[in-house]
Amino acid sequence: MDLTIISQYIHSYGYIVILLVLFCGIVGIPAPEESFLILLGMFIAKHQLNLYESSLFAFLGVITGMLTAYGLGRYAGTPFFDKYGKYVGLTKEKIEAASGSYHKYGIWTILFGLYIPGLRQISPYMAGISRYPFLLYLLLSVVGSLVWVLSFLILGYYVGDRIHISYIIMGAVAFFVIYLLIKRTRNRKRLERRDGQ
Repeated sequence: MDLTIISQYIHSYGYIVILLVLFCGIVGIPAPEESFLILLGMFIAKHQLNLYESSLFAFLGVITGMLTAYGLGRYAGTPFFDKYGKYVGLTKEKIEAASGSYHKYGIWTILFGLYIPGLRQISPYMAGISRYPFLLYLLLSVVGSLVWVLSFLILGYYVGDRIHISYIIMGAVAFFVIYLLIKRTRNRKRLERRDGQ
């Protein structure tokens, strides 16, 4: 895959593609968020995407995803996730384990949880379920999202001139496939243990 193909795809459909990919990743729909941000940084370095628009839409995708997940956690609550949480990796056990300690470690989880796959998706829901104060959540989410987005865009920007894009794409795809396989295996083992009891 060539840089121009991906950048043309974004130019054809607009920067809204960036927002949608990152929104999906945050709410729990599988998407390679970090590698996508690194690729965006590489496009920016090669002047195929605009720095300010890419950064803005990436930030908006992340913050919109975090606020949506928070709202679902807060207003749909535990009964909703007992029924549908398994589709986004939020099992009843995960919710119970995380909810108790969320208020204690919430600040650090919101600020730096985006760097940890899995926690990135669960954290906003848990903030809503545990009724974490909204204004504090919003402030921490804005700061955490901005730092996370910019750190990966900058990484891609500086890596872009040193490593050929095809190696990055192959590595990102391989990482994403391995991540999905590991997640699927863990879920299968968890279901087998639960059925065995």
